[in-house]
Amino acid sequence: MAKKKKGKGEQEAGGSASWMVTFSDLSTLLLTFFVLLLSMSSLNDKAIRSTFQNFDKTSGILFFKNREQVRLNADMAIKEIVKSLKSIYVVDVRDLDEITKVPLKKDLKLVVSSGNALFVKKRWAPGSFSFIFGSQLLFESGSAQLKPSAYPVLEKFAAFLKEAPYQVYVDGHTDSRPVSGRDFASNDDLSLARAMAVARYLVDKARVPGDKVAVGAYGDSQPLVPNTTPEGLRMNRRVELIFEKVS
Repeated sequence: MAKKKKGKGEQEAGGSASWMVTFSDLSTLLLTFFVLLLSMSSLNDKAIRSTFQNFDKTSGILFFKNREQVRLNADMAIKEIVKSLKSIYVVDVRDLDEITKVPLKKDLKLVVSSGNALFVKKRWAPGSFSFIFGSQLLFESGSAQLKPSAYPVLEKFAAFLKEAPYQVYVDGHTDSRPVSGRDFASNDDLSLARAMAVARYLVDKARVPGDKVAVGAYGDSQPLVPNTTPEGLRMNRRVELIFEKVS
């Protein structure tokens, strides 16, 4: 029996189909290549966020510079956290008496009347305000354990946070002198431990929602004044509570 020959139209249809398959394969390969490049460029950030999100027990929220929330575990190694911290917020410095738009001013007469042991300066900017506390109010020298005398002051801030549309950044700072003792390896460690102590009190004791609290640690990298006098050293040992309005 004679074989039936394929028509010209059938041959053209087959060639067209082969070309489309080849083009489809090439497009898929190109798409895969660009996805791979994109994933490699953000691998570090993804790895960090994935690591933090693997922890279940939380005592606060850590904000990266892009302000993505990352859960913070109480047992996580301090050094690894310090490496991930970024600068959070910068505001103008004014005298306390010039401030007229601070929601907490009326409630903080206790703080103002207690003298320079409590805070050094007041910072304000549109949509945010902050209080800077000398570490001697909150902690003993070289310690990251809160003094009981600090509880009433923190409770006032907590009451405000639970009612008002604000979140708070708790930033720890030290002077330039090397840390002494075996509890902390560096000023970065000490500043972070102190910031965490304040954040944990706000969340665990005063019941501030965890997604309203962030921590930052800067060691001796951001002094208010030169570390050349005893007074300058004292002023630079501080914890800043920076309140930012949530839009």
